[in-house]
Amino acid sequence: MTVKCLTILTMLPLLIISGCASKQVEVISKPIEIEIIQPTMPRSIDLKDPKWFVVSEAKIANPCNKNPEGKRDCTLGKENPSWPDGYTYLDRFLDDIKKLNGGDVVFVAMTIDDYELMSFNMQELRRYLREVQEVVIYYRNVTIKNPDGSTQDAVGVTNGSDSRRPTIGLFPREKD
Repeated sequence: MTVKCLTILTMLPLLIISGCASKQVEVISKPIEIEIIQPTMPRSIDLKDPKWFVVSEAKIANPCNKNPEGKRDCTLGKENPSWPDGYTYLDRFLDDIKKLNGGDVVFVAMTIDDYELMSFNMQELRRYLREVQEVVIYYRNVTIKNPDGSTQDAVGVTNGSDSRRPTIGLFPREKD
């Protein structure tokens, strides 16, 4: 019996060691695809054109009417008989504004320096929007996947460098 015990005791560690050695642990790491929902692109900006008036105090020419021969004849009267002598563009502008505003005259004015500052601000706004637009396009292109797993350009958006494709945003890309 001692020989059997000795044999079992010597065989038992061998069986335990050989049993663990036959199993292999395989570690696999692979990326997990996260479904990113694309936000709806904002609607384009619909800017309206304001009217600008540049008015001077220069006198308006009020020529004489033409006779049948095509020559100007002041005995036939003036082309605009309601305009008094010395009528200026400022006078005409004031008359037109009074008609549009029910007799009231209201001015909103700015200096040339302020106009240039407003123009600079508009260019800064255009630059900022263009840069934000390119960031949005980049992230849309990076996150949009095809069913086969490949990436594609976002449909209908570009950075404006290809004139054949539509752009999102306000302004086409200017050539540097």
